[in-house]
Order: sequence, then C-alpha cells, then structure tokens
Amino acid sequence: MQPAEGLRKAEIRDLERHGFGLARVAADGSVIDRIGSASGWLPPPGESCFAAPLLTGLDGEFQNLREGRGDLIALPNVGMGERAEKATVTIVWDQNDACFSIASARSFGASETELMLVRERRERRLADEQAEAARRRANISEALYRDIVESGADLVLRLNADRRIAFANSKLVAMCGGDLAALVGRDIAEALPAHDGAPWTTIAGEASEVSFEQQIVDAHGAPIWIWWRAAWLGAAGGPAEYQAIGRDITLLRKLRADVERANAEARSALVMRERLKIAHDLHDTIVQALVAVVAQLRLVRKLTTRAPEQLDAELARAEEAARTGLDRSREALGQVRFQRAGVEGLSTALARAAARFEERTGLAIDVRLDPALDRVIGDRAEIFYRIVEEALRNVEAHANARSVRLSASEIGDQAEIVVADDGRGFDPTLEHPGHYGLQGMDEQAHMLGGRLTIVSEPGRGVTTTIRAPIRARG
Repeated sequence: MQPAEGLRKAEIRDLERHGFGLARVAADGSVIDRIGSASGWLPPPGESCFAAPLLTGLDGEFQNLREGRGDLIALPNVGMGERAEKATVTIVWDQNDACFSIASARSFGASETELMLVRERRERRLADEQAEAARRRANISEALYRDIVESGADLVLRLNADRRIAFANSKLVAMCGGDLAALVGRDIAEALPAHDGAPWTTIAGEASEVSFEQQIVDAHGAPIWIWWRAAWLGAAGGPAEYQAIGRDITLLRKLRADVERANAEARSALVMRERLKIAHDLHDTIVQALVAVVAQLRLVRKLTTRAPEQLDAELARAEEAARTGLDRSREALGQVRFQRAGVEGLSTALARAAARFEERTGLAIDVRLDPALDRVIGDRAEIFYRIVEEALRNVEAHANARSVRLSASEIGDQAEIVVADDGRGFDPTLEHPGHYGLQGMDEQAHMLGGRLTIVSEPGRGVTTTIRAPIRARG
C-alpha cells in the first residue's frame, strides 16, 4: 500500500467518490497514515488504532494476524461515527512493509462483502456436506468389499509395495492359524512359506497380472496347493498396492495326478498289447518259415533217390524260405526295440519312418512335414509315431499302391497327420475279422484326445488322418 503522500489528488478524489478509505497501522498498533473520509473513524496518525471503539479489544487478533495465524480480519457492515453509517472493514498484515493495512468501504445499500461472506459460508457448508457424503460412500464400499471377501470361498490378500501383508480375509487367517495381527505387516514369503520356492517375487512394480501355483503348509502342518492371481492396484504415479486372490486346488492337483497315473497305466497296457501282438506276429513268422523249410527238406530227401537233377532247385527254394523268414523275424524284432520319436521329435521320427518304408518297399513316398512338430516329444510323439507306422505297414501289406503321401502339419493347437495311397482300397463299413490294426490305431488316437478318420473305397486307395492336440489337456 502506498503512503498517503504518494497518492495523487485525483486518486484520493476517486476514493472519496466511491466511499473507500485506506490506512496503515504500525506493528505496535499506532496509526501511520490514513486517507479518505471512510477512514475517519480511526484516530489521527501517531495514536493507537485500538482507541477507536470499533477496534477496542482486537489487539490479540492483530497479534495473530501478524504472526501468520490468520489471513485477514473482516468486520462486515459495522456502524461508524455518530451518523451510524454502515461500512465494511478489512484488515490484513503487509509483510513487505511490516504494517497493517486497513481498508474501509461504506455500505451503499446491501454490503457486498457480507454477501460474499454469506456465499463463502454456503459454499463451505456444501463442500462439507459433499465430503461427508463421500465418506459415507467410501464406508459403504468398504463394507461391501469386506462382505464379499469374507463371505466368498477364496483367499484374499492385500500387499504393500514391499510385499508386506496389509489385509487378509478370514479364510486365509484361519488357514494360517487364526491370528490376523500376526499376519499384518509380515513379508508374504515369510507368512506363507512356499514348499517349492518363493513365487511371490514374480510380482514387482506395475506388473499387469501374474498367476502361479504354490504349495504351502497350513497351521496343522498339512500340505496345501493354492492357485494365486495377483494384480497391481496402485494408481498411476501413486503408491503401489497388490491384491491377490487364492483358491485351494489341492483336490484338483490330486485328480490331475490320478488322471496322469491312469494315462500312464493305459499307455503301459497299450505298449504291452503292442508287444504281445508283435510277439504273435514273430511267432507266426518263424513258424511259417520253419514249416516251409521243413517241407522243402522233406522234398529234398525224396528227390535224392528219385530225381537228383531237381535237388539244386529245391535247395534254393528252401534257402529262400529260410531267408524270407529271417528277414521277417528281424523286422518284427525291430518293432520291439525302443522307438526314438519321444527323444528326437515327431517330424524327424516321421521322416525316418518314411525312409525305412521306401527302403523296404521300393516305393517313392511324398513327404511333407512341418519342422515345428519336432517340439512334440515324449509319450505323445511315440503314440503319433506308432499310429503312422501302423498306417504305413497297412499300405505295405495290403494296398498294392504305386504312390504314397505322408504329410504332417500344425493347425492351431493340434497336429494333423495324413497317410494316403492310390492302392486297391477297401470298404471301411465292412468287418475284417482277425485284423486289429485299425482298432488299435483308433484307440491310440483317443488316448491323444483326438480322432482317427479313414476314407476309402475299393479301387480308390486309402486316406488315413490323425488329428489330436499337440499338448495333453489337463
């Protein structure tokens, strides 16, 4: 505020015309200067402002204002002088000039300052009501949240940024021994020690969402498997917070183990059945070969006296019968040996089967294999391989084909393998007694969770298609 002598006469006249008055008061309360008739209610310069009836007893308020415990002193619509004029007085502390500034404004009709203060009080009351409504909504939301997490069957955790427990619902508290106070504030990896490591370290920062299975030990020492889904809930730029929902999957894990054990037993039974079949084939092959050799030897014995000139031809036939039986026996024995499909990958194993087929039959085979299927290994690769090998064996034994095609491709999450020939074909709707190969192939396809399709008709060749998931479905 400028001192009175610094104001131009025109400015003073404007103050008078609009009913304003200005004054400065020192820190000790003495009037420094005043201008405008609206400030005439103050004592003359040099005297204490508290001598004015309007300011009597306000020295404490002035002190608070000077020490920063208030922004202003407002005296709306007060009477001044003997004529009982109404005015609004506003007092502030000017830190720069180290003095109080007092502005007086005559009230022409309704006091604008009073109206402003009324509006301010109304707005403050409305803000307070809105804040109270927001608090009530927050309390209702909190109550609903707690009701949901306490009445549900899931385990619920809230974790701070350092993965310390901030909240645990009653289901989790009961599992850990029934003491919530003992859980809150503890590191999650210590409160729920994992039998198989500490997967909680996988949640960090503003990770979208992580899930994992964890084996823990409950308050009674029993092992329990929990499936957790943890998500970051902190506001962007604010403190991080995590919420984790857990579900007891102990029974599900047991059922998975039972299913896997049953599948292993079924695979073992299938292998045993295949070996028995090969053993029967081997037995029949050897018997047939020996019978043929014995018959030829008997004939040779008779010809030694009756027709010696035929001995060489008959001995050659006997030798051929023995060689044929030996080759078939070696082939059958080769089927008993461990196949490498489970180790080397499905595509590589199928390429090997195709090469062996060409070597045995002399037929060219059109091979189209997706190299990506080499990631199919283990038992599933072995079963795929056996089905294809049986299909090729059927082509070799029955088709009398001129060309053969073998293709394998990945379609979505499934593998599709096709063995096709242009041979004599057959009617799939008719029964074929004594032939169990097709039935075995179908059973093995079902073990993979897929299906076997055979399309054929007499004179039109055979197309065998196996389609099954690449991975076992849990």
